[in-house]
Amino acid sequence: MKNNAFCGIITLRKVGIIMNNIKNKIIGSLIGGAIGDALGYQIEFKKNIKDKEITKYNNDKGIISDDTQMTLFTANGLLWRETRGAMRGIAMMPVDAIYESYLDWYDTQNSSNLHENKICWIKNIPELNVSRAPGNTCLSALASGKKGTIEQPINDSKGCGGIMRVAPIGLYMKNADYAGKFSAEASAITHGHPLGIIPAYVFGTMLYYIVNENMNIEDSLSKSIEQYKAKFNIYDLSVNQYFIDIVNKAVNLSKENKNDIDCINELGEGWVAEEAFAIAIYSCLKYSDSFENAVICSINHDGDSDSTGSIAGNIMGAYLGYDKIPEYYINNLELKDVILELAEDLSSKIPVGEYNETNDEYWLSKYLYCDKK
Repeated sequence: MKNNAFCGIITLRKVGIIMNNIKNKIIGSLIGGAIGDALGYQIEFKKNIKDKEITKYNNDKGIISDDTQMTLFTANGLLWRETRGAMRGIAMMPVDAIYESYLDWYDTQNSSNLHENKICWIKNIPELNVSRAPGNTCLSALASGKKGTIEQPINDSKGCGGIMRVAPIGLYMKNADYAGKFSAEASAITHGHPLGIIPAYVFGTMLYYIVNENMNIEDSLSKSIEQYKAKFNIYDLSVNQYFIDIVNKAVNLSKENKNDIDCINELGEGWVAEEAFAIAIYSCLKYSDSFENAVICSINHDGDSDSTGSIAGNIMGAYLGYDKIPEYYINNLELKDVILELAEDLSSKIPVGEYNETNDEYWLSKYLYCDKK
């Protein structure tokens, strides 16, 4: 696959042409999540992190972790599924396509090349064929040969590896119910505990409301939780209440004049999904007018900094838009052009029905025929 990345996004910014609002938010969210991931990945396993200790990339290079890798494979799987359905009238369920894309990702982590139904054009990008501290739960679940589901959990893990990768679903879906449902199902592929799934549902739904209904962060959070209660309330009351309590705690802490490190310590370290989500929510609400301040807040703690940074970056990028993200974070981000290309595709109308060789050859070679040239 030739790397004809959509560098036009950067050109748009340079010449001052304004992208439409939804495209700006989708691209902002995907690139924002990668920036938060890259900043947090530098200190993921360090201890005694001080407030605002990390504010920039080491050596001016933002190296992404498995969080962004899996997010990109989520996007690629979704786009493969949608293109296949649009052009051939046949499409598997989104969660099945995303599962196939995760098997592609799994191949990149062990050089096995065992997955026969290869669907992702990004699979052969060298930088994605490296191990960046992948989660053991994701690896073991995908190695099992079984796809976890909500009805038949593959394990009892509530690690944040299920939520940190589902942003493209919330960004892409044009229906709030689907945004939540498919985000939950995608998380359940590898993480079976209710608290690994509920945060993914609310996160995906939040992104839908921020992108499509221009809601602010707190309103989108409230509406997403209400939607969860009304339409996806399948778990025990105690589990639901625990999640709601930690989210409410994050909201309340964001309104207090307290040190960020102390507040985040009250929420946890982010290794599990509900804590990672709560830390991101705290950071985004505390600094809702600044992408940089929110992401810096979300990573500077002793826990899973790349995942909390990734989730916060997804939310802030969607809320403020791509054009409000500082360029010095974008310019030095690893695989920037690939991320922008997938984000552009995710925000574009997929060719439907009438095939036009001039206009569609590039799209179809990636997402229908999976050209690996």
